[in-house]
Amino acid sequence: DVVMLLDGSGSMDAWFGNHPHGFYGLIEILRDWVRTLPLTGEPAGTNTGPGPASGGLRLGFVQFSGQNPWRRRRGRSEAIQTPGGVGTGGHLSGDLREINRDLDWHERNYMGEGTMIEKGLVMVGDMFDASHQHAVRPRVLIIFTDGKIYDPNKLAPARRVLDQEDVQTFGIVLRKQQQHTKADW
Repeated sequence: DVVMLLDGSGSMDAWFGNHPHGFYGLIEILRDWVRTLPLTGEPAGTNTGPGPASGGLRLGFVQFSGQNPWRRRRGRSEAIQTPGGVGTGGHLSGDLREINRDLDWHERNYMGEGTMIEKGLVMVGDMFDASHQHAVRPRVLIIFTDGKIYDPNKLAPARRVLDQEDVQTFGIVLRKQQQHTKADW
């Protein structure tokens, strides 16, 4: 099971390399990538699969953002996932059509605020918890972001939950230019 936590912050709407909008570019790359993955074919909410022996993956997507701390006295973390009745409905899925609907939904619902990740991590933990497969399927979280997280002091509780769920976490920092420049900060 793999959940991708997508940076929906305002800085993702800048040029990234040759792409005029970083968030939309990320969605395009993910759409191309998931077509190559060995998916289980199980629709969202199916929790009866035998796990890794079935030879496939289930995917989920969560977008994080939030009110920047300099816009309000205190920043506020926010996160979204597809609502019920759309794509996976916020669950893990091995069905390519559902996954593509999720990516379409995230593309249409780009948040565009600050880089606040706390609620996104909580939502990821809830998604893994709802899958009821923790003893069978390995769990992986991939975080895509283009910069600094503005709520690091609030992450310990969410991180503990993910650790208790044995979630392996990887981060991918997206760069705006081919070479590292001040635009990447």
